[in-house]
Amino acid sequence: MPKAGNFGKFELCGRRRVIMSSVTVVWKGNCRSTEARARLLDCLHRLARLSDGYLRPTDRPHLTVVGEEHVPPRSQRCKRSNIELIDETRQGEILVSSDITDHPETLLARASEAGLPIRAAKDGHTKHIVLDAVRLHGIDFRLFDPRGLYPHDDRMSFVFIESPEHHFLDGRLVKITEEGGATVLSCPSLRLKSYLEDWTDCLFSWVRFFLMGDLCWSRHEDLQGYHDYRGVFEVVQTTRGSAEAEDATFDAVLSTFTQHAEHWRCEVQRTA
Repeated sequence: MPKAGNFGKFELCGRRRVIMSSVTVVWKGNCRSTEARARLLDCLHRLARLSDGYLRPTDRPHLTVVGEEHVPPRSQRCKRSNIELIDETRQGEILVSSDITDHPETLLARASEAGLPIRAAKDGHTKHIVLDAVRLHGIDFRLFDPRGLYPHDDRMSFVFIESPEHHFLDGRLVKITEEGGATVLSCPSLRLKSYLEDWTDCLFSWVRFFLMGDLCWSRHEDLQGYHDYRGVFEVVQTTRGSAEAEDATFDAVLSTFTQHAEHWRCEVQRTA
């Protein structure tokens, strides 16, 4: 549970030691502001660099320097890396899943009005909007877990569709996958177990409060933890101003991530 105090020192969310079953965290949202997206991606790159430092055993992460190293665009790399900075136009068969919003019927109706083809997905529940090109911008990175429980479901994606010609798609969050030669854009998610669960509520609450009011997420329930974290953010914003509060609270998000990562790394080493 978050608690107020000296924001430069207190821990936003505590560690949980109770062993629980795994949970899938999903998030959705729309951000049309290019300025807000740029600020968000800058912050997430800092988090990605911090996580990457733990994933590479020869490196030790330092909060004072995260984000300083340049990460080359995905097109310059022959294999998927811990951090992918995405800034590209994709062409060919692009399938946009209706699950990227909590209101798929509205999304599909607007796509039909725009004359875009719609195709049933293989799962029989969702549908795909078919495009022949799409502009994508954002970041996709591995989230450090010293146990390595879910190597194929451990990435955090904040990739935005840029489509001013289709306003109902512009600014929506997606993750990118490949399926039979097609590019599939669907709802971002990751799998967690007894680690970073409360912290994800903290991170998403920060994103929603300061930069992306349309962001929604679900862990055990929708917007889990937001009511509590919003109260903390409001206090800091009132006392320190919006810009300083945004920076200080994100520094606390990073600090809390470090505490979780260090704790669980020691736990894994102790029980190995």
